[in-house]
Amino acid sequence: MFFPNNPTLYNLALTDRERDPSFKWHRYADSERSSQMFCLSALGSLRNLDIGNKILNDLFSEAFQEISLPDFIEWKISPEYEDRDILNEKGTPQSSSVDCFCESPQMVVCIESKFVSDAKEGFGSCNQVRGKCAGYYGPGSDLKTHTNAWCRLKVKDGRRTPRHYWCLGRLYFRQEIFAQQSYGDTCPFAGSFYQLMRNFLFAAEVARRDQKAFFGVLAICPERTADEVKIQVQNFRNDILLPEFKDQMQFLPYERLIHHLRVTFDGDALKLADFLEERINTICS
Repeated sequence: MFFPNNPTLYNLALTDRERDPSFKWHRYADSERSSQMFCLSALGSLRNLDIGNKILNDLFSEAFQEISLPDFIEWKISPEYEDRDILNEKGTPQSSSVDCFCESPQMVVCIESKFVSDAKEGFGSCNQVRGKCAGYYGPGSDLKTHTNAWCRLKVKDGRRTPRHYWCLGRLYFRQEIFAQQSYGDTCPFAGSFYQLMRNFLFAAEVARRDQKAFFGVLAICPERTADEVKIQVQNFRNDILLPEFKDQMQFLPYERLIHHLRVTFDGDALKLADFLEERINTICS
């Protein structure tokens, strides 16, 4: 079900896909503080604006300044996007769900959106460390099935298939990330880097599979709640990514999206900008 009475839901936000019973709504989607609802209003609404492609193009041109985008790109915008084949995330309910998956013939961008409480908490961590893993990357860390795998996600466990994170990551992550650890050490993906890692590898693997010229990850939230998000994104860029991939992980505040809506002087874009600005001022104050 969807939540038409939520004051953070903009009237142009949804398509038939989000109204379908199979759509994955978050637990607190009925709350006006829901990051999912704000993301749908801010980014999902672009699908129903005549200049939505231009707005998204301008936003990505600002975020990923090392690439040159043509004046017009047609974007497909898919909120709560999943593809279990990409990272071999099969057999359990937990698979990478991209807040807003944006795809053009040449590019793919995963947008990870935060709003209020989730922005202050930062990005999600690996749930294996809650009793199933000792929290380090190395033999003996598997506390559930006691395999010799350095990460228990690399091997099959019941219906859960082996995840491809560590294998794919060797193409993009610093070599020290893969150094053997022991008890007392902390796995680089035990904390907030876990969610960012999955988004990055998801975008990278889709681009590789579909032969896209560019992939990127954009983290976005209101400026007023962005302190922790900005720190975690910058640390991921510096501590995890190889130097040649750092610019493909970026942060922008939602206020920059509002700016790009306003400078068009398009009536529908201005109405969306007013709505988003009011929601931020009301909820994030």
